[in-house]
Amino acid sequence: MKQMYQRIKTLASFFYIVMLPSVGSAQWQSEASLSTSIESNALRSSIPSKDRITEGNIYVAHQWEGSALKGLLSYQLNTLSFADFAEYNYSIHSLGLTGQHDFGQGGWLRSGLQAKKRQDTETYITLDYTEFEAFLDARIPFENSLMVVTGYTLRRRDYRVVSELDNWEHLLHGGVTVPFSDGTSVNLLTEGGYKFYSVPVSHAAVSGNPVGDAAKVGQWVNTVRLSRPLLENLGLMVYGRSRKNFGDKDVYISGLSSGYSSENDLYDDRYGYESVELGGMLSCQLAHTLLFRIGYDYADKKYQQMPLDLDGNLIAGVGSRGDTVKQLWGRAEKRFSFAGNQRQLTLYSEYTWLKNDSNDLSFRYNASSMTVGVDVVF
Repeated sequence: MKQMYQRIKTLASFFYIVMLPSVGSAQWQSEASLSTSIESNALRSSIPSKDRITEGNIYVAHQWEGSALKGLLSYQLNTLSFADFAEYNYSIHSLGLTGQHDFGQGGWLRSGLQAKKRQDTETYITLDYTEFEAFLDARIPFENSLMVVTGYTLRRRDYRVVSELDNWEHLLHGGVTVPFSDGTSVNLLTEGGYKFYSVPVSHAAVSGNPVGDAAKVGQWVNTVRLSRPLLENLGLMVYGRSRKNFGDKDVYISGLSSGYSSENDLYDDRYGYESVELGGMLSCQLAHTLLFRIGYDYADKKYQQMPLDLDGNLIAGVGSRGDTVKQLWGRAEKRFSFAGNQRQLTLYSEYTWLKNDSNDLSFRYNASSMTVGVDVVF
């Protein structure tokens, strides 16, 4: 493991040194955002817990361009703070290095490295992890504005405390965008994910078979998305998605964390369920850079573990856990531009209503949130 980390660091240093001689121009990019939301059920629990959540993001990048290659070195900090449930506070630090070569009419070949570290409070130190990622992506233009995308990502995650959950993840994706003369576009996307844990995973960490080789889980995700204009300033997007699992289907880690928060695989691991998902969005662009969006998302999720009652006892006769998720949301934003569009200020508000119906009583809940925020690009 240490040898692999050393190789990644060496590769990053080599990548940076190789790119320096080709620099023709360089510039800084930066962005910051801050939002506050009033949550009716901040922990997504069967017992609602109200709270106010503040989320902050800072992004700083240095970009340089050469005759055949352009690069980007970036740092990002994400923080999440609860007013009452401060033990759930966390931050994520990300450092990335990307190189890109452009070709054709909008085509590019891009490769890069990223390191990420999550830090929680002492109460939930089990969620802390360090992650390293290498990726290679390409966008290839064809005739009639047809666009193909493809790519591969290799990711390594190490948990600070629960070493049984340390894993390698392979992600291979591809897609095609088909445009039509009336402004309609159809996107066909597919992604295969394969994760294997470094050591045999025991019942102490996950549900599954504790003996034999290290656990291996996989998922194949297929998405169809259609976008089209309805009126001059009104657009529609609809999508459908399916998830199918393969590998050791009796291994899953969902439910190890009792509280919901983003970037938390231990609360809801995507490799732990299969699903059919549907949704759509209406967007309306008005004068003075006013933008309104309203959307609806639906998911029918079939998990691999058995459902439990609120006392942790197995519920017999109902099969495996099944969740139906319904979400309705609306967003309004206003954008201001300064210095010839080089600097932008966006003010927004958003309302979300969520209902999760499950035969596992701990995951049967309703939640709503009202968010106001500001995003600055400078």
